Amino acid sequence: MNAIISGKKRIAEGGCNACESFSLHVYRLTFEDGSEVSLENLDVPSLVMAFAQKDRWKQKFVMIGMGEEAMVYSKDGVEITNEETSNKISYQKGSEKITTDKKFCDLEDLYAHTNDVLALFGMESVTFEYRLIEPQPLYQD
Repeated sequence: MNAIISGKKRIAEGGCNACESFSLHVYRLTFEDGSEVSLENLDVPSLVMAFAQKDRWKQKFVMIGMGEEAMVYSKDGVEITNEETSNKISYQKGSEKITTDKKFCDLEDLYAHTNDVLALFGMESVTFEYRLIEPQPLYQD
């Protein structure tokens, strides 16, 4: 399976004179069939969620402790529990558990860890391509 991640950096303003401008990274995932979805972040949980939703996995939150919750993906009687900390994420199906960092500096590491998790979902490996979208000038001479 192939997928294209398109990314661009935008400069946004807070909306008032006192607010400073800030940079905002925007990512879009294009699946092999041409359908697209926006990614909240360029990280393992965002990529896994996009592929799980595309593959029709249902999601629900369950309480796992005092004020703590986990997301449970379910499909055809199979459940995969997803728990997060500030920088780690784990996915568990039965006795099989994968724990990984959420973010990676190297895109190849991000893709490899995402594919490890997608295998837990029974999905085929994805060949990712990253395309930087360059801003177009507003006016051309």
